[in-house]
Amino acid sequence: MDFILQPILLAIQIYIWIIIISAVLSLLQVDPRQPAVEIINRITEPAFSFVRQKFPFTVVGGLDLSPLILIIGLQLLSSLLSGNIFVAIVGIISSLVYSYIILIIVSVVLSFVQVDPYNPIVQVINRLTEPPLRFAREKLPFLMIGGIDLSPVVVIFALQALVGLLSKIAMGMAI
Repeated sequence: MDFILQPILLAIQIYIWIIIISAVLSLLQVDPRQPAVEIINRITEPAFSFVRQKFPFTVVGGLDLSPLILIIGLQLLSSLLSGNIFVAIVGIISSLVYSYIILIIVSVVLSFVQVDPYNPIVQVINRLTEPPLRFAREKLPFLMIGGIDLSPVVVIFALQALVGLLSKIAMGMAI
């Protein structure tokens, strides 16, 4: 059974990464006529359309949440195929944390390029990522080194540690 299940789980994980790439490309407003972007859109758009049809609340403030919902659903499916519901819940939490890490990375990239601060997507990204970054800056003032803000690195490390801790707990429960 493992020889059938493993390729299915691998395909699900690859598709999750394609969805993440598609979401980042749409946030960065990359030209959709580029060949690589066209291929990614052809692969992901049917699934996004399905999610938007079934869950009409997925567009909030101009931000399409269908990739996030799809990632959560695929992670849940992957974990359920593996056979442990607690692992499935930890998988969903891990997916949310990784999505947030990607959002922090997008926020860092946007801080280096000239973007319109009044763009609704930029405002949503800043509203979502600024509170933990501000907290890290306030509690660890030495993170500002020569005008370079290292708080995103610390927050990403902390989130990675959280995912690692949850994974250890899940593995302990799964045994």
